[in-house]
Amino acid sequence: MSFLTCGAAAVAAPQALTTAEAGYRVGFGDVIKVEAYQHDEISGEFAIDEKGNLNFPLLDEVCVGGLALVDVAHLLEQRLERDFYVDVQLTVGVAQYGSQPVTVFGEVGSPGTKYLRGRTTLLQLLAEAGGLRESAGPAVELRRARPPGSDQGEDVYSFSTAKLASGEEGADVELAAGDVVSVSAKQLFFITGEVARPGQYEIARGLTLMQAMSQAGGEGKFASGEVEIHREGADGKEILSFDLGRIGRGKAEDPPIKKGDVLIVKRRFF
Repeated sequence: MSFLTCGAAAVAAPQALTTAEAGYRVGFGDVIKVEAYQHDEISGEFAIDEKGNLNFPLLDEVCVGGLALVDVAHLLEQRLERDFYVDVQLTVGVAQYGSQPVTVFGEVGSPGTKYLRGRTTLLQLLAEAGGLRESAGPAVELRRARPPGSDQGEDVYSFSTAKLASGEEGADVELAAGDVVSVSAKQLFFITGEVARPGQYEIARGLTLMQAMSQAGGEGKFASGEVEIHREGADGKEILSFDLGRIGRGKAEDPPIKKGDVLIVKRRFF
């Protein structure tokens, strides 16, 4: 996302995830707060319009879109001192952020649109969004549109949820306006019947039936060797039957486990 700069040079997009911005640059949607020492008549809060202009007392429209806060202060001081004041000292800050949106959705406490407030890392964004839920899956994805003029499309980055939670990743990943962060939910399956540890388990990448059985502690004392997988398909519920013995001997394929599968390990009858 570029900033409207009233005809000034466009602000360059970040070249990489770890490229630091020179400072927060204001744009449409921001409201800036100006404090003028001993001049209350020009102090106050002012919104930046869609053209990047600021309607400022005595000066009317001033183009500030794309400028860092310190440059906004210098520009206003120069314009005021040229026609109205001998010496004026301004302090400029942001009263309301709104020009640099990022989106975070999925398994976080407070998903939705957030606004960058200067340099913001992926970890800081996740904290602002209420942190990761217990239901968060193994990966967090960051999608970033490529700058205008480059190849169309977007860059996609993936991060480990566990490493983000521990702080090993994410602290040096700086966000840019327009970024989309998604936190996927855990993919779970359920296993019950004649198995050592029935319950709910997370699906690891490429998990198969035999691996799922091992994850749940293997067959119970009275297991028959037959397993049913109850699965919701496009045409409704389906029930698939498998012989663990044949799979173990390489006589049958070891099927993949899918999200929401219910595995029932059948009991043998004497």
